[in-house]
Amino acid sequence: MKDAIAGVDLGGTNIKVGLVSPEGAVLQRHQTETRSDLGAQAVAERICQAVRDCMEAAGAGSVRGLGVGSPGTIDLADGVVLFSPNLPGWRDIPLRRMIEDDLGLPCTLDNDANVAALAEQWVGAGRGASSLVLLTLGTGIGGGIVLDGRIWHGGNGVAGEIGHMSINPDGPLCGCGNRGCIEAYASATAMVRRMREAVQAGAQSSLADHLDELTAERIHRAARGGDAAAKQNIEQTGRYLGVAVSNIMHILNPQVIAFSGGVTAAGDMLMRPLLDEVEWRTLEASRRNVKVCFAELPRDAGVIGAARCSMLR
Repeated sequence: MKDAIAGVDLGGTNIKVGLVSPEGAVLQRHQTETRSDLGAQAVAERICQAVRDCMEAAGAGSVRGLGVGSPGTIDLADGVVLFSPNLPGWRDIPLRRMIEDDLGLPCTLDNDANVAALAEQWVGAGRGASSLVLLTLGTGIGGGIVLDGRIWHGGNGVAGEIGHMSINPDGPLCGCGNRGCIEAYASATAMVRRMREAVQAGAQSSLADHLDELTAERIHRAARGGDAAAKQNIEQTGRYLGVAVSNIMHILNPQVIAFSGGVTAAGDMLMRPLLDEVEWRTLEASRRNVKVCFAELPRDAGVIGAARCSMLR
């Protein structure tokens, strides 16, 4: 496996490692707990040990290098995690240097949503296309932009904050402090808030007795079971996402716009209203031949994309 690259998907709960071939196949996988409570140095050591364990399981003597996808804001030039809300206490962590010093291998470091987008463009929903925008729909909304086969980082390295695109200047307050962000309308958190508000305003729903433990997954299940209020919630979410997609098409005109994350479990209930919204909001020339779809690599996108970053260094 001397041509393989190690890809590391660093999460708040788990560290996922994979050995990735030059064609994008995951040849070996390994997973361990992150244990961010032990501090950044311990997490870096756990990453390095996980890479060694993965290579040992594969019988690989070495790999050419590794890439790491980390949550948070990244200083790309210096390989530093500036801030990561998913890793408590992480500020100005020189993660790339820490890993290189331990493993003696060249390492790349990028944001986790960016590397997931790169994986989807390379061997996932966007294979064969040179440009793709990925929206990650979970507690919040993240994103990654790939143009001409490479991550678009922008002037300050923080491009792709699609969740903070405003679609209503007078809309609900977002966690970022702005109002009317798409995250405040179409994230799992927003779906739950809107469902509670609807029931409290008198909407009839099977979820009325479960408002304290309400989740997007419960809303999905209720909608599939025929709950009209839950179905309307998902359709509204799709419409809001359609507004964001229309904006992306007009500004970037990518070949592919893909969605990943827990909210996508709603499937066609989400996608149909999304596409209807795009149809009437978007200039025909801007949407022509643009593929709008769900992502194809929910399991391995972080690992594959991180490895791809190393290949492209």
